[in-house]
Amino acid sequence: PQTLQNQPEFDIVLAVGILHHLNDAEAVQLCKFARTVLKPGGRLVTFDGCYVKGQSALAHYILSKDRGQNVRSQEGYRAIASPVFSTVTVSIRHDLLRIPYTHIILNCVK
Repeated sequence: PQTLQNQPEFDIVLAVGILHHLNDAEAVQLCKFARTVLKPGGRLVTFDGCYVKGQSALAHYILSKDRGQNVRSQEGYRAIASPVFSTVTVSIRHDLLRIPYTHIILNCVK
């Protein structure tokens, strides 16, 4: 079995549509693993559905029907990444799909 020793380091790790399928402990574990394989200054970028105050009722409803059982608020996602990464920048987007939907993009810097 391979270990992390002698493995290449990466500039970026992408987690697209993953975190909302993981419970908090699993999501923190993903962040910690990503941090171990990133070069100094490297980034973990995540992209998931998100609940936010003031979002449309339809967007909230659609998110509530997602198969991922751990769709979080902005604060919930930040709480997972902030203890692991020195810098976490959050971007909320409402305009990436043709249907009402809210995405969160976390940019986590090692």
